[in-house]
Amino acid sequence: MSEYHDYEGMKIRNLVRLADRDYDSEAMCELGFRYCSGYDVRPNQRKGFMWLLSAAYLDEPTAQYLVGTMLVFGKGVARNFEEAIYWFKIAGDQGHAASLNELGILHAEGMGVEADFAKAKGYWQKAAELGCEEAEENLKQLEEMQN
Repeated sequence: MSEYHDYEGMKIRNLVRLADRDYDSEAMCELGFRYCSGYDVRPNQRKGFMWLLSAAYLDEPTAQYLVGTMLVFGKGVARNFEEAIYWFKIAGDQGHAASLNELGILHAEGMGVEADFAKAKGYWQKAAELGCEEAEENLKQLEEMQN
């Protein structure tokens, strides 16, 4: 999205208009967040997931991360680790550090994939390089575990 929009204080109907008419992935993300959190609207995890998924299909890395997270925890949608990994990989390929960290966790725990500490370490290293403090902590814990 080339034009910046300040969504704070914007009414839901105006966000929906932006999302529907302009295919504004950031507006879709904002709608997803609001429905999931109940900010200025009645909470609805399912509706929030659908808005986030729409933004994820438009290559919005934050939405891809949130979709993955909702799939891991089964919020607004059935739990599905394999699909979560798919979305985390797409966001991670765009340099989304938190998604790379989540990929490391899923590989370390064997959630949706066979447990693989080498892959987990690789994802955590990439995430740490991008400034993810949680990934740095995960790397430290992995080192301690292996010693």
